Amino acid sequence: MSKAKSIKGNVIYEDGFFMGEKDIKIYYKSYEVEDSEDVIVISHGFCESSEKYRELIKIFNKNDYSVYIIDHRGHGKSGRLGIDNSQVNVEDFNYYVKDLKTFLDSIVVPNLNDRKLYLFSHSMGGAIGALFLEKYNNYFEKAILNCPMMEIDTGKYPKIVSKIVAKVFCTIGMGDKYLFGHGPFNCKPDFRNAATSSQKRYDSYFNKQLQHKELQTSGGSFNWLNQAFKGIKELLKSENIKNIKADVLLFQAGKDTFVKPEGHNKFLSVAKNCEFIKFEDAKHEIYIEKDEIFNPYIEKVLEFYNK
Repeated sequence: MSKAKSIKGNVIYEDGFFMGEKDIKIYYKSYEVEDSEDVIVISHGFCESSEKYRELIKIFNKNDYSVYIIDHRGHGKSGRLGIDNSQVNVEDFNYYVKDLKTFLDSIVVPNLNDRKLYLFSHSMGGAIGALFLEKYNNYFEKAILNCPMMEIDTGKYPKIVSKIVAKVFCTIGMGDKYLFGHGPFNCKPDFRNAATSSQKRYDSYFNKQLQHKELQTSGGSFNWLNQAFKGIKELLKSENIKNIKADVLLFQAGKDTFVKPEGHNKFLSVAKNCEFIKFEDAKHEIYIEKDEIFNPYIEKVLEFYNK
């Protein structure tokens, strides 16, 4: 395990690597606030990275929360698994969950010092987070699932067709091929199809992607999709959902084109201590939406953690 520290104001910043499942190097960052009472762990979404959460982390820090975040395997500065720098691939969806547990056990919990531990998770990270809450229910006291990936929007291909095609490609040894419509990072912006309606926040991260090759994840493999379907099936089993002890807040976006609400509805029908908030005008990435959506959203986020 390697790490480096620096101090800015009342925040001690640390970043480094630890060894994840199957000897994949996983990158992490921590932002420790002096005298913070609680700690938030962030689990990011598909094709994202810790860098995308800079604004959110600053807000959490200003509200006296220390923050810990990893780049999931195949993302950001963590070990790459795809056929090129842009592709996200994974051998087993549960490896994401095991990496998160290793992160908590080796880095977060040893620095907890009786503070409360909260989760903020988005999209794919929300699926990872939900699975973690089901399997290991004694870590987090509160958890936000932001537009969690509980049913993937497969676009013009029906879900059953997408499942069959992904399984067939994996069976015939072509699981490492890009999904239809996915491919290497495109250096031209595409705000029209973005997951946020904030031009400012979209441009901010896209410009960082142009400058840093490790941020240029842009598509998944058939193997990733096949494993994602398996992970979702597991997390939506009623007996697993009932294992969750944490208080949960699930956010849904009315204009989401990446995940569908049916999976959320199934989860909500079983989950205990689960609050639900829908932002009708929001796109998938509510946490970087335009201010008229983002501001009331972040109020709800902080209200949930504070109460």
